[in-house]
Amino acid sequence: MKRRVLIVDDTADIRLMLRYLIERENYEIVAEASDGVEAVEMFFECRPDITIMDVDLPFKSGVQAAREILSRNGEARIIFCSGTAKHQELSGLGAAGELPRFIRKPFLPAQLYSAMDMQC
Repeated sequence: MKRRVLIVDDTADIRLMLRYLIERENYEIVAEASDGVEAVEMFFECRPDITIMDVDLPFKSGVQAAREILSRNGEARIIFCSGTAKHQELSGLGAAGELPRFIRKPFLPAQLYSAMDMQC
């Protein structure tokens, strides 16, 4: 069965690129969101196996959205993808004693695939 992925980024071109890269590796895109509020809604509507989330989002940051998601589903697997975020911003969002998965923009496809494989 294909792993189900939610893509969250406020830039349409980034969502398109992620969609291409992810589908190429035989994952299924179940939804896309362009802001943090929509990310939370889409997560609970679609129940993805993996969420790839930008940190800098309109209306609710990726960190705020992730905290809300994780407070209701502690098993959610979120990979942060950002060009500006610092690891300190993400503290408390990973498993006990570790930081959540994070890839810095711009990234190589291999970095994305590695982060996704670690979440499965």
